[in-house]
Amino acid sequence: MPTIKPPYEFKTLLTRAEELFKENNYREALIFYYEALRATTTDSVRSRIHFRIGECLEGIRRFDFAEYHYKQALLGELPDSLASRVAIKLKHLPKLAQHEEATRLFKRAMAAYKRRDIRGALDDYLRSLQLEPSLMGQDDSGLIDDAIQYLTYLTEDKAREPGRLLKLATFQELRGDTEKAIETLKQILIIYPNSEEAGEAEEKLTFYTQKRTSYVEFRRPRDGLADLQPRDDAPLHEVSLEFRDPGVQSKELGEFAYTFRAFNEQPNVPDHRFEQFSMVLGKGANQKEYLYRAEEGIPDRKVTYEDGAVVYRVEFQTVNLTTAYVQDIYGEGVRSVPLFASIQIKLTITRR
Repeated sequence: MPTIKPPYEFKTLLTRAEELFKENNYREALIFYYEALRATTTDSVRSRIHFRIGECLEGIRRFDFAEYHYKQALLGELPDSLASRVAIKLKHLPKLAQHEEATRLFKRAMAAYKRRDIRGALDDYLRSLQLEPSLMGQDDSGLIDDAIQYLTYLTEDKAREPGRLLKLATFQELRGDTEKAIETLKQILIIYPNSEEAGEAEEKLTFYTQKRTSYVEFRRPRDGLADLQPRDDAPLHEVSLEFRDPGVQSKELGEFAYTFRAFNEQPNVPDHRFEQFSMVLGKGANQKEYLYRAEEGIPDRKVTYEDGAVVYRVEFQTVNLTTAYVQDIYGEGVRSVPLFASIQIKLTITRR
């Protein structure tokens, strides 16, 4: 039986691979490194080749496979100088791989949406935001609104209906329609209590209802007679404020001062969302600060504070929460966190 020999000897394979690597021709270099890997059984040499393969894969942005080969390199006999470099790379590669996968899914979702394949875009879009929430800030396509409309009128069979409702609730959350999301989640629990989606729906619904963070302002009928009567208790200042993005609104006049602030503590929070809301009422040493976190909610609809002869009354008319996936600041991966989508308040300042 004839013997088939490879076209290159081991040393030739490595030499050619190194030449291509130095030219940044990583794809071609990979061919020769893989063949060289097959041609040797020496652990120390195989570890170095795994290291080089990892660098090539990193160069063509295949971070997941690069991570695998770096780990293979560490399992062998790798010099300390290279082992320390691998340790640094392995610390950062998962984030790079996650970013690459999120970007790939996001682009694929946008491409499907551009072809008006809304159904084909839904799962990729949601998964991309789960991996990298900041991608939502790059989306001005109108996909969220179209997805809500599509899912609202879509007819599915009984097995797929809970999934449709859960996706609809998720897109309603992304748009900041907390009340509509709650109603959709309730439908899942009532109609499909034994479905897999019911568990996730119950978890989200419990969060919204227990935290008491969504209010619908009751509008009383207008009293026409009151417009004709003089007001003896006219307020010093009255204003309605709305926050849909991080920012500050403040004012200081003779008898009163206030500051309202919406802000984030950590990076990568999606646009038009914020983690915390604070308000400072009063002047000088008598100032009082109130701090609210999205994960704790805003338990009191009305807040009253007296600073000497001045009375501050803050009414939270609307507080909308949503859920997003944010990279943990301590490097523990992506986690689901509640965020404020919008807060609308009415401030009235009067004399006692």
